[in-house]
Amino acid sequence: MTKISRVFAIAAALAGLAEVALASPVVEGKGKGHSPKKCKKPAKRRAWHTLGNKDKKAYIDAQLCVMAKPGNPALPGVRTLFDEMVSIHQLQTLTIHSTGTFLPWHRWYLDLHERNLRDCGFKGAIPYWDEYHEAALPLVASSDVFDPVTGFGSEGTVAPQYCLTDGPFANYTNAIGPNWNITDGCIGRQHVFNPLRDSSFVDALLLPNATDVRAQTDYCLSLTTWAEASTCIYLTPHVAGHIGMGSTRGDPFTSPTEPLFYLHHAYIDKLWADWQAQNPAARTYAIGGRNTQDPAVGFLELPGDMAFEAAVVFQSEPTPEQAALVPAGDEGDNGPNVTLNHEFTAYGRIHLARARQVMDTKGGYLCYEYV
Repeated sequence: MTKISRVFAIAAALAGLAEVALASPVVEGKGKGHSPKKCKKPAKRRAWHTLGNKDKKAYIDAQLCVMAKPGNPALPGVRTLFDEMVSIHQLQTLTIHSTGTFLPWHRWYLDLHERNLRDCGFKGAIPYWDEYHEAALPLVASSDVFDPVTGFGSEGTVAPQYCLTDGPFANYTNAIGPNWNITDGCIGRQHVFNPLRDSSFVDALLLPNATDVRAQTDYCLSLTTWAEASTCIYLTPHVAGHIGMGSTRGDPFTSPTEPLFYLHHAYIDKLWADWQAQNPAARTYAIGGRNTQDPAVGFLELPGDMAFEAAVVFQSEPTPEQAALVPAGDEGDNGPNVTLNHEFTAYGRIHLARARQVMDTKGGYLCYEYV
């Protein structure tokens, strides 16, 4: 049995045990963004290809503002607010990927990103990269998001980093990554094929009932349990989208060094919201699974166990300074499994939040919907 098929078998077996449903949300905490208020006018998160050039420019201008603002100097290597966001992701990578926290943590992280944009004068909502729509393209590089004038820039031409030479982010220097490293590097992309439509990508993952990523996405949304659906969303649309971006610094630790990361994860969040909307009473607050990676499995999409991945795949370890900031993974849970009390930390950027606060996109702490 392969690593991934074994994971799916476990997910199916534990599906009934991994569900937690609450009749109503409980909003906890005080401070910025934590007051229990009703969501009366949800912001509209729209697909990038449907936006006018004015709205596209407004988003990119706000992102450039975030890239120019100073970040938290207490986090290793951070110079800008954009770096700070990368560091927050880097330090928590092993508890937010291939775990039950993946979807709720990244939903919370998107909200944190949107708060940063608003502090830069952004009035809209995070757009999403409609990868289901883009799967029809012969080459993913032909997507609107890679337009050098109205989008995120195209791709580089010089190996090995393929640094961008056009678009708004061509001259930005990332300070965090790859993996646990703290080194300067450009934003680089290289597009080889369209993994959103290439069936060989799905075949390589040995996932069931799919001929391409569109079919696999439909399959993910047809699953009825949190354990199965969340694992499926993580493995195919999530991983395929990261490959589709073509980021040459797109390792799991510092993937937010690519500005398009946020549009991709907004799409993944949309898929989760779509799955929740099929049965709100049972799914809005459904959560479960490990709150740390299984040492025998590590990243679901990578070969080997955690020890192999650290030594062979990533070839890096956290510094003592980084290790002191890495969460244990069970904060708020009082055990090895994710609960609605699970805590999310931004290392002081905003107050602590709990998983229960982000399960409902219109629950008060959050107030948005996808259109």
